[in-house]
Amino acid sequence: MRTRSLARRLQPLALLLLLPFSQPSFAQEKTPAKDAGAAAAAADDGPSDTEVESLAKSAERFVESYNKKDAAGVAALFLPNAEMMTRDGETVRGRAAIEARYKDLFEDDDVPQVALEASSVRLVAPGVAIEDGVLHFTYPDASEPVKSISYSATQIKQADGGWLIASTRDQLEVTPPSEHLKPLGGLTGDWSFESDDLRMALSMDLDASGNFLIGEAVTTDGDGDVQTTSIRIGWNPACSSIFWWTFDSEGGNASGQWTRVGNEWLIRSSGVTADAETNSATQRMSFDGEDTIVWKSTDRVMAGEAQPDIELKFVRRAPDPENGPVAAKPEAESPEKQ
Repeated sequence: MRTRSLARRLQPLALLLLLPFSQPSFAQEKTPAKDAGAAAAAADDGPSDTEVESLAKSAERFVESYNKKDAAGVAALFLPNAEMMTRDGETVRGRAAIEARYKDLFEDDDVPQVALEASSVRLVAPGVAIEDGVLHFTYPDASEPVKSISYSATQIKQADGGWLIASTRDQLEVTPPSEHLKPLGGLTGDWSFESDDLRMALSMDLDASGNFLIGEAVTTDGDGDVQTTSIRIGWNPACSSIFWWTFDSEGGNASGQWTRVGNEWLIRSSGVTADAETNSATQRMSFDGEDTIVWKSTDRVMAGEAQPDIELKFVRRAPDPENGPVAAKPEAESPEKQ
């Protein structure tokens, strides 16, 4: 049976590869906070323009102190008996404990820069404001995603017109899917691998939304048989991880989770061929400079049978202007040669 033979010789791709922000922004419904404050004040339940401006200055001081790694400056924005609840459920109580928490945080070498975007500010009682927004964290390594965390803070107005934080709570991570793909940006482009009995052309690019890496791999074995595999890589919110899905021209498919470990990616994939044969493998993918991808595949199993470990080195090639982001397919043989 040709399908079974081709799938066995080429094997699924998944088995082979198994494969800045700086200033705070106050806004309401995407409009400037000052306008939002005026509109809310007109409804008799929102902060006045002066109060919004004062709250914005507090946000500016937070951003400035954080980015200077000034733990005392950050803590000074909280009430003496304030509470800060983290995403993992830990509650830090009191200004002194909050200062100690930030001091410990700022000792790391790779502390990100922060930016604050307040999406809404509302008064729930005279001199008591609830502020909701997003904190954006930009890391020193430009290839790292900008991490975004939503927050809610209760602010108390002081006698001098300023505001201090009574409580703050980090809520959900709201990092856009496109940001999670930044560390894999080096995959975009056209790549090739060749050995005595196997040839592969791989092309990857971002889709129109920027939320997925999409591509195609064309694999040719020593007998000239060809298998084409469509690839999609993106953020899977169900497991909070990068994930990939592959679909080959014979009717098989595979998927798996990507985990970053140091300077490489650990990929655990499993799938099924068009003949209902299950397969799985563990891969490690890394970049050797900008023009070489090293792909090691171990623990490979096809239909219950162990397969040998392999290592593939893909070399970047000049893009094909005629085929664009899709891997070039081998030309079909003429009838005389078939």
